[in-house]
Amino acid sequence: MTLNRRARLLSSFACTTLAAAGLPLIATGTIALSNSATLAQSSTSSDDDETRREKRELLIKLSKKITLDVEDQPIADLFEFISDVTEAELEPIYLNDDLAVLGIDPETEITIKVNEIPALVVLERLLMRAQRIESTGEEYTWQFSDYGTIECGPKTELNRNQRVELYDVADLLYLVPDFDNAPEFDLQSAVQAAGGGGGGSTSSPFSGGGQDIDLTNIADRAQALEDLITSSVEPDQWADLGGDGGSITFYNQSFIITAPDYLHRQIAGYDFWPAKLQQVRKVKGRQTVKIRPSTKP
Repeated sequence: MTLNRRARLLSSFACTTLAAAGLPLIATGTIALSNSATLAQSSTSSDDDETRREKRELLIKLSKKITLDVEDQPIADLFEFISDVTEAELEPIYLNDDLAVLGIDPETEITIKVNEIPALVVLERLLMRAQRIESTGEEYTWQFSDYGTIECGPKTELNRNQRVELYDVADLLYLVPDFDNAPEFDLQSAVQAAGGGGGGSTSSPFSGGGQDIDLTNIADRAQALEDLITSSVEPDQWADLGGDGGSITFYNQSFIITAPDYLHRQIAGYDFWPAKLQQVRKVKGRQTVKIRPSTKP
């Protein structure tokens, strides 16, 4: 993984956020935020090659189309159904888990009808419905665990599993000066000097200019970029805003971000997600990523 590659991804994130004035929510745009064709070739995580390959295969499994038509079915059974059909290992965080303070109630009854929809989208819909039904004030989502499974449940619990990533943002902090203080050029005096014969005039045709260029310092630009990220990606989860999900430290033109996987996903996406299994669209001025099913049997 090179820092320049990560900078390009974060640049894409920043440009997309500025254009869209916000990020799409789960089920529409959490896999990747860039429509660059080179996204799949660049690295966005500290995982080794084997871990990245396993995660990629898991996402491909979850792109399998499934059909589901149930009424008042316990959500634990639906998670098990998705896992059985796709052969993807899911690890829901349940309320009765001895290791979790908060969690999904496995008996929460869900009514859902989908036809030939990628399993990952169905998983996200189940989480959103459980979140609304249980009304605990917690938000539910999913992320990769350290050992390549999909864990899902309250963000408060997912925040316990964090990793450190380095994002080179030097290109985003570079500011091209706007030379609005250039001297004025007097064309008439220049022509007269050129046609006057002899030694001509010794006066300069340029006048004015020379004032200092007003540039914000790098610390201010870094703070502005940090504010953009924390206000656009899960604002309630950042430590500086009162959350317990992520923290950002600026050092040597890079951001050192300590956060759970679902936060890193919304900043840089998953570069190992096969490009052919995603389709980038713009809907009402907002860039979203639609998950496409795998063609593998």
